[in-house]
Amino acid sequence: MSLWKSGMVMVIGLVAVVGCVGSGDDAPASDSVAAPIDPAPAGEMLGGGALTPIHDGQAGSPHVRVEWGVSGANISIAYGRPFLKGRTVGDSVEPLEGLVWRLGADEATTLTTDRDLMLGAAHVPAGEYTLWAVSTGDATELIISYETGQWGTEYDESRDLGRTPMTIGTLDTPAEQLILHIADSVLRFEWGATVASVPIMVH
Repeated sequence: MSLWKSGMVMVIGLVAVVGCVGSGDDAPASDSVAAPIDPAPAGEMLGGGALTPIHDGQAGSPHVRVEWGVSGANISIAYGRPFLKGRTVGDSVEPLEGLVWRLGADEATTLTTDRDLMLGAAHVPAGEYTLWAVSTGDATELIISYETGQWGTEYDESRDLGRTPMTIGTLDTPAEQLILHIADSVLRFEWGATVASVPIMVH
């Protein structure tokens, strides 16, 4: 075989080898799929709002802050949540007839809003207040006070911003633990067999 033919055979053989190597199937694309990222767990809810635990009270009543977004307003209520523990509302546990109640346990219940509100007939400018209630006969009033930071037995009537009547109803299933709700333009509390509510509107 001539030198020229020998060279051609070598070139053809080399091309064939390279072609075989390159013509194999490409490495298969990975068929593994990244695990979906779980969404961040939703915060715990209470009474239609976002719950933040604060501390346990002197008698074991948990203190919480609950935040709601209502018509562009940020509203929060911080309060203690007592348990009935076999007691009867209006007899052996607050609210008692004719006596102002802190609407919770331990420290006075605190309402904070960044927008003006109407609570029933009471105009409540943006700010921080304490909430109280008083029941006389079949009537219950919600009291809004300018004074804040006080213990829940230190009510001062001279610091009232205003009072507004609440609508009273009866729960089919009594509430063993006090709970405050804001939903459907209504602020209400449930305690024992009683539910008391007042309209809430953002200005």
